[in-house]
Amino acid sequence: LPTIIVLHETRESADSIISYFQEFHPNDNDQASYHTLIKIDGTIVYIVPPDKRAFGSGNSVFISSSSQEAVQTNPKYASSVNNFAYHLALETPANVPPNVYFHSGYTEEQYQSLAWVVAKTNVSLERITTNGTVIRSRSRIDPRSFNSFLFRRFLSTYPQTQEIFIGCPEIEK
Repeated sequence: LPTIIVLHETRESADSIISYFQEFHPNDNDQASYHTLIKIDGTIVYIVPPDKRAFGSGNSVFISSSSQEAVQTNPKYASSVNNFAYHLALETPANVPPNVYFHSGYTEEQYQSLAWVVAKTNVSLERITTNGTVIRSRSRIDPRSFNSFLFRRFLSTYPQTQEIFIGCPEIEK
């Protein structure tokens, strides 16, 4: 399936999320990861290579203009967008309770870094979504307080290029 970008927020500090990702989790239900994390100051942290699968959205589906898109890779687990998604997370501002719908928002540095990374993927705006939108249970609402106008303004300042290759490379037959 064509690549999508799924936007997330960390709900915790960047350092605690990175530590969680570095821990061994034997239970598949505890798997979680992003491809890229953007800290409050705009620092970009690459976590999972873009040609590998990140566990960003569990039981999930992307509703495109023509269909519902998801892939089931293991019969024990629900289908998800993870096989064709690039997961980008924004560090949540400090001291934000997890169950509120809004917070102070993300920094301009985060939006600028996010736009720069997204421009390097050459993924169209129609295929950029949020974790709150793709999760079938609607149990997540992230990224909360996302300013799509500011993001698009920064995105328009960068040339769209194909420098980040997402998903497995095509194998010539």
